[in-house]
Amino acid sequence: MADAAPLLLDARGAVTSWTRRAEELLGYRAADAVGRGLERLLTEADALRAPEVLERARREGGWAGLLWARREDGGALPVMARITPAAEPGGVSRWLLLLSEVGEDAPGWNMSRSMLEQMLGGSPIGIAIVDTDLRFVWSNAALARFGGGPPRDRLGLRLADVQPGLDSEAIEAQMRRVLATGETVVGYEHLGHLRSAPHRETAHMMSFTRLDDDRGRPTGVYYTVVDITDRHRARQRLALLDRAGRRIGRTLDIVRTAQELADVTVPGFADAVTVDLLEPVLRGAEPTADGGPAEGVSLRRAGLRTAQWWGDAPDASPVDAGDLLAVSAGGGGRLTGSPAVAYPLGSPPARCLVTGRPWRGERAEGAGEAWTRALPPAGGAASVLIVPVRARGAVLGVTTFLRRRGREPFGEDDLALAEDLVSRAAVCVDNARRYTRERAAALVLQRNLLPHRLPEQDAVEASACYRPADELTGLGGDWYDLIPLSAARVALVVGEVPGFGIDAAAAMGRVRTAVRTLAALDLPPEEVLAHLDDLVARMAAEEDPASDGPDGSQAVGAGCLYVVYDPVGGRCVMAAAGHPAPAVVLPDGSVTFVELPQGPPLGAGGMPFEAAEMILPEGSVLALHTDGLLAKGGEEAGGTSVAGGVAGAASVAGTASVAEGAWEAAHAGEGGGTGKTGRVADAEQAGEATGAGRAADAGGAETATGTGDAREAEHAGKAGEAGKAEMPGEAREATEAEQTADAGGAETATDTGKAGVAGEASEAGHAREATEVEQAAVVEGAMNATGAGKAGDAGEAGEPGHARKAPEAEQAADAGGAETATDAGEAGDAGEAGHAEKAGRGGRTASTPLGERERLRRALERRAASLDLRCQAVIDALVPDRPYDDVALLMARTRRLPPDRVAEWELPADPAAVAEARRTANRRLADWGLEELSFTTELVVSELVTNAIRYAAGPIRLRLIRERALTCEVFDGAATAPHPRHPRATDEGGRGLLLVSQLSRRWGTRFLPEGKVIWSEQPLTDPGV
Repeated sequence: MADAAPLLLDARGAVTSWTRRAEELLGYRAADAVGRGLERLLTEADALRAPEVLERARREGGWAGLLWARREDGGALPVMARITPAAEPGGVSRWLLLLSEVGEDAPGWNMSRSMLEQMLGGSPIGIAIVDTDLRFVWSNAALARFGGGPPRDRLGLRLADVQPGLDSEAIEAQMRRVLATGETVVGYEHLGHLRSAPHRETAHMMSFTRLDDDRGRPTGVYYTVVDITDRHRARQRLALLDRAGRRIGRTLDIVRTAQELADVTVPGFADAVTVDLLEPVLRGAEPTADGGPAEGVSLRRAGLRTAQWWGDAPDASPVDAGDLLAVSAGGGGRLTGSPAVAYPLGSPPARCLVTGRPWRGERAEGAGEAWTRALPPAGGAASVLIVPVRARGAVLGVTTFLRRRGREPFGEDDLALAEDLVSRAAVCVDNARRYTRERAAALVLQRNLLPHRLPEQDAVEASACYRPADELTGLGGDWYDLIPLSAARVALVVGEVPGFGIDAAAAMGRVRTAVRTLAALDLPPEEVLAHLDDLVARMAAEEDPASDGPDGSQAVGAGCLYVVYDPVGGRCVMAAAGHPAPAVVLPDGSVTFVELPQGPPLGAGGMPFEAAEMILPEGSVLALHTDGLLAKGGEEAGGTSVAGGVAGAASVAGTASVAEGAWEAAHAGEGGGTGKTGRVADAEQAGEATGAGRAADAGGAETATGTGDAREAEHAGKAGEAGKAEMPGEAREATEAEQTADAGGAETATDTGKAGVAGEASEAGHAREATEVEQAAVVEGAMNATGAGKAGDAGEAGEPGHARKAPEAEQAADAGGAETATDAGEAGDAGEAGHAEKAGRGGRTASTPLGERERLRRALERRAASLDLRCQAVIDALVPDRPYDDVALLMARTRRLPPDRVAEWELPADPAAVAEARRTANRRLADWGLEELSFTTELVVSELVTNAIRYAAGPIRLRLIRERALTCEVFDGAATAPHPRHPRATDEGGRGLLLVSQLSRRWGTRFLPEGKVIWSEQPLTDPGV
């Protein structure tokens, strides 16, 4: 109060003495101020308080407080007033009034030391002052709650002496910074263990301020400490729950989800964590506890994690997800990586499983307890918390949390947090369990819908790969198949149903079953697809539209490629319905693409299906694939889209003798004509071109190696005759309209919009000889020119006279025409000979545009040690890890049956020929070392040849084929199918086919354009082997 203005008041409160300091403060001169009452020196509001203030001063012996004084100029001034009695000798009563100005620039009122000590000492916040050496010079009593003793015990000590377990260096570093810079530090948080709670981690918020003397020199640091442990732990719990929500349940793998729970909680919440689940849970089944009253409860350890400091033993090293998942390979239900653990009945884990309630213990009840042997070893657990893994009312397992000695035991807050964490993880585990169950069911369905393994046979070496787009369920609509047929032949099938998932898989199963059923009828590929198309359309029409399940309309738009390969002559016949054509890898490694007429997708109706035929050299590799193999960015490439038809296509076969008709252009805009390329024959002489509807003689008898009976092609009012194909080895004359010899002539073209030149043929010449009988020329005819706008000149065949002279009827002609020209706008001249590229083997081929086919070509040209590795390498090269579409790839390397394993004889239509047929067959069986089959083969040959002579007309042929089975075939010219009878005891006949069916493993009838073949198959080994 040294700067206060003193006044003297009498007993009534009037001014009796005035000072210069009072005059400076209020502006009144002494003559004006002396005699005035106190109320006349105050503002109007405080003037009313003056009598009360004086009365309190008399009663209490003094008064202090804030008053508003009125200056001489009329202004108001806040002052701190202090009234004390001023007694004089003689008993005169007077009052000493001290006035101090209050304001930002005013010195203010200096509180007394006792008041400051009372204020700071009684504060609930810990406060201390250290000198420049960071030694305590003063502290309040509240600081003692943090440990270190009362204030007097701290004097002269440093923080490290008071709190030896605390990280004092970090705190003193803050003090030194404040001393050096003078900048105040506010809100500094510090974590540590205090002497008052050595096993409990505490959090404090500290603020530091520098103290200076009157000259501005630092004298020390004043700091405050606030305990924010509760706030810090709440923040930690929220952060842990947030981290758990982000990290637990990222996959639908049960073991990985359990491990994620352990990883999240170590080391922040616990020092070691185990997650034990019931064994049925890992398999995806409903949770049921295994074990009986004697054995206790058996579980599988699905998650384990320990902190770095867990124990001192060598086997107590940290364990993470890799240790558990390395063996199981992420297997959701594979138990190889989840060791078994057993808990006795009555143990805390067993009680948690039964009651569904958690258990908390201060200790693990000693190492002698049986159930503690299942805990992580050498941990020295001081606190255990067991929480059941419970979801949707079912207990799936237990989670055990452990804390080591020296750490605060689990409390009620920890129990609530653990229950929250485990409940979140339990829902994720149960979701993974349900997914595992559903996926296991889906995989069983998929395994039953696709071949378990490709059947063993001698026609081809085959390998297949399948990769679904829906990797979660593993289900898709693509399929592949290899179906053994009669006479050592095989059918190779690849197809796809639109859509993904279980609906597409169910529809695929129905279509695949239908294909196998039709294949058993030994129909040509184009007829198989025609029946399949009718079946799919009928399924869609008969389906109830109100049904919620997978319906028959799912199969509408499906694609299918059906290939039949005959290893006797290397003949390959194929047809496609809205499906990409196969690629062929020739023995020299070159890759070509089959020019296959495209039919509409299954169920779409419209165009008839056509077949293409070729002779494949031994060792060629057929690559059949769905369009997902070349899908890019979600778009289907590399072939005809399954959902789209084949519209606006133009096809011209240049030099081959082809049964050619006209297809209607199905484009909504403008499309080119489509020619029929279904039959390939030897073009020994170039015949004259004829118009649509006329057949010309192509230089004599023409040998056809067709695929079945001829089908008429009637579209847009113009028809081309399809020639009947014969069996290999026999030539037929072309009569009337049954056989067309358009070997380079004009082709009929139809167009709904505008059609370009479709049949101009260039000069004939340059005949080439084939040096090997079995060497085939790949059909490289003019392919479809399709465009969204208009199709241009797509049919100018290049040099149709490049015919090869084939010494046998098994050799097909080379139809070196133009490659497919596909453009979103306009297709130009795609068949001119000048743009054709000559291939070293397999005839002439047009240049293939860069694109998806080039990608497939490069992938197929890569060699591998085996066909399985080659098939997988193609998938890996072209298909991403997460494909946009289902992918099926079937690769087959062709084989040829040696000539000495096939025997064929022409038989006259004379009953006497039956005996000769038996003798001839017996001699051949003796040559093959199959004398044990002579008796049954004699009976089969005798019955089949006798039936052919009795009921059929025309030539009769007998053929024996030795493969994995002995096949006996009899060909005749009749078109009627034989039927086994059940003769009565008195009937003289009707037992022939019944005997054949009993003596054969299987038998059947195969129809050809010129007749039929009845065949019988006998195993080469004893049926009991």
